[in-house]
Formats: sequence, C-alpha cells, structure tokens
Amino acid sequence: MSRVRAFEIFTADMTSWWPTAHHIGSAPIAEIVVEPRVGGRWFTRHEDGTETSTGRVAVWDPPGRLVVTWQIGADWRYHDDLVTSVEVRFLEEAPARTRVVLEHRDLEGFGEHAEAMRDTFEQPGAWTATLDAYAVAAGKAS
Repeated sequence: MSRVRAFEIFTADMTSWWPTAHHIGSAPIAEIVVEPRVGGRWFTRHEDGTETSTGRVAVWDPPGRLVVTWQIGADWRYHDDLVTSVEVRFLEEAPARTRVVLEHRDLEGFGEHAEAMRDTFEQPGAWTATLDAYAVAAGKAS
C-alpha cells in the first residue's frame, strides 16, 4: 500500500480499525476524528452524542508523518495540562509497501505514574494490538 493510502487510513478512517474497547467515554464509539491540520482535535464521538478528547494534532505532514498529543492520564481521563506525544511515521519500503512506525514519547509527563503507563503501553493489548488492528484494516483496503 502506498504511503498516501496508509496515512489516509490511519487518519481519516481511524474508526474502522481503532479497538472498540479503547476509549474513555461512557457510550460505545460512533466515530474517531483526527482533524487534518496542525491544532486540529483528536477526539471520539460516542453513540450517545457525547465527545471525549484524546489530544491535538501537533504535526500534520502527509503522507510521511503525524504527531498527535495524548492527553489521557493514568486515571483514563482527558487532562488539558498533560501532554505526551504519539509520533507516527509512514516509511516507503517499496512502491506499494509502507512500514508504519509509532512511538509514544514524553511519558515523563505522567509524573509518578510514568513507569506504570510505560508498562501499560508496552502490553500486547495496547499499542501493539492497535497497530495490528490498523494493519488488518489497511490490508482489507488495499
């Protein structure tokens, strides 16, 4: 799959692949939105009409790179004053093959919970499962 298409599925079609249990709302996910611009919101719209924020777009550089803030604390609630970063790079390995690399950085922002959150994110059901779900969706879309 091309970098353009890989970036598009990751950002504009996140609802199709994001694990349904990975949200902080009280109702199921209706839509996950990444607004396509620096400063844009990254949020979830739930089936009951409520919205929960995850963060903001810090870098919008299609088709090569996306950086969003992750502002969900160890209590699994959104915090304006907490900012960690998720960088996603889309690396062309061949004309129709793209490698996606995700790095969740600035975990020291979790303060005393930094090590526990690092352990949480490194669990098989966290970012790894999320990227596995993305790979399945991207495979179906190619």
